[in-house]
Formats: sequence, structure tokens, C-alpha cells
Amino acid sequence: MNRMQNNHSFRRQIEANGLILISLVIVLIYWIIDSIASDQIFTRTIIVCLVLVYGAMTQSLINGRLEALHQKEKTQEQLIQSESLAAIGQLVAGIAHELNNPLASASSLIQTDIEMIEEQVEKRQTDRELLKDLAYASKELNKVKEIVKSILNLSRQTQTYLEDVDMNAVIDEALQVLHNQYKTMEVSIEKHYDSNLPTIQGNFSNLGQVLINIINNALQALPDGRGKILLSTSYRQNKESIFVECRDDGIGIPPEIIKDIFKPFFSTKDVGKGTGLGLYVSYEIIKKHEGDIRVSSEAGKGTTFTIKLPCKRCGKS
Repeated sequence: MNRMQNNHSFRRQIEANGLILISLVIVLIYWIIDSIASDQIFTRTIIVCLVLVYGAMTQSLINGRLEALHQKEKTQEQLIQSESLAAIGQLVAGIAHELNNPLASASSLIQTDIEMIEEQVEKRQTDRELLKDLAYASKELNKVKEIVKSILNLSRQTQTYLEDVDMNAVIDEALQVLHNQYKTMEVSIEKHYDSNLPTIQGNFSNLGQVLINIINNALQALPDGRGKILLSTSYRQNKESIFVECRDDGIGIPPEIIKDIFKPFFSTKDVGKGTGLGLYVSYEIIKKHEGDIRVSSEAGKGTTFTIKLPCKRCGKS
């Protein structure tokens, strides 16, 4: 495995510095030929330097163009993902709105039937079994109603966020909410906070929901409930933004599905253990704060979520 990684690294170095290597080969050939032909060391040295400078400058130019092309492709992929998620979100919100009426009708009828059966003094075995099935159906319908409610609440959120929010405090509160969940786990939670972190204009509750979702996912990703989670904040003045990072050493996310994790109802968890809405809701909340949320992961080694939030109008805490 290490040999393969070394070979891959060596090949990348060759690709990144190809022209310089070619220049060195040309210089070596020239040096040998010129050494045989004459004793003009000064002229030979000048030519050697010129060839090396040409190779270095040309390689630098090519590397710059390649990096610019890579950034352009990355930006296009992010734009496509953003537009795709926005379209899916609108579709889901519309479907959720249409589901409200039939869900309410079905729940009402089931509840009426339950009450009618319970009013019977003498119940047959069939009635008891029917009552059990109706109670289960009512419970499942209530789950669906909660999902629909969460989607509709998200789609109706306003764009106005007026609170001064300290993201260090947001993380602390999210950890407090999740404390009962991880207190029995063998998990180490490290906090690296920027003590001079400025506040941002946002919604404390909604941002707290984002951190709860992300930290909860990190906890669930730890194999056998054991591992480490690193939570950090930082302020980058050149970008006029603050950054919140959640890094775990859990099972990671396979590369073939990482592009889908922010889509509604997409989940890698077992059936019944998640709705697939947590990261979608988090993505939408961050976008409404004019921020960005990204994820990097390696299967078997862990996952890192990075949240970027603008703070152009904020002051120092």
C-alpha cells in the first residue's frame, strides 16, 4: 500500500515539474556535447542557466493555468450542485404542501375509528388486533406529518436574521443538547475556539440546529461509539468570514455518494434510523445565511464538515 502511494506521489511530482526535468535533460546533453567540443566554460554556463530559467518559468505558467482550470471546474460543480439542490428543494416543498390535506384526512379517520372501537364495552379478538394495527398506522402517519412539517417550516423561513450570534456559544449549546447521547460513549470531544471570534448576523436557533445535525452525524459515524471529534472556529480577515469545522475519525463517506449527502431524503443510515433531512436542512439554513457548507471525507479515516459564514456587518465580540 505504501509503495503504491509513493509511486503515485512520484508520478504527480513528475507531472507537476515535467518541463524542468526536460530542461535538466537538455542541459545534461548539452554539457556532455559541449565538453567534448570546446573548453568555453562561461558560454556553456550562460546557456545552461538560460535553459533552466526557461524551463522553470514555462512550468510555472503551465501549473498556474492548470490550477485555474481546476478551480473553474470545481466552481462549476458547486454551482450545478447548488442549482440542483434548490430545484429539488422547491419540488419537495411543493409535494409536502400537497400531502398535508390527505395526511390530515387519513389521520382524522384513523383516530375516529380508534375511538369507536375503544368505546365498545365488549371487544372481540379481531377488534383488539384491529385497534393495535390502527394505533401503529396512526403513529407512522404522525412521523410523516413531522417530516412534512419540517420541510414546510424550512421553506417558509424568512431571509431576515437580526441576532448577534457567537458561533462558539452555538457549538457549546449544541453539545449540551447532545450531551445525554454521547455521555455514555467512549468519545473524546476537543474544542479549539478562536477567542477573538467576531459575532455574525444570524439566527442562533437555526445555526444551532445545523451544529446539532452535524455533530450528531459525527457521533453516529464513530465505530462502536469510540473515537474523537474535533470542533474548531476561526476568523479569516482576508475573506471577511468565520469558519466552523467539525472533524471526526469515524467510518467516513464513500466518494461515490459524497455528492448526494445534502439531497433531501438521502441517508446512509439503516432504515428507520434517519429521515435523510438533517444535512439537507443544514445546507438550506447555511445558504440562507449567505454561507457555504462543504464536506471532505475518506472511507475508514473520517469526515470533516466546514461551514463558512460571512461577517461583513459584525463587530468584535
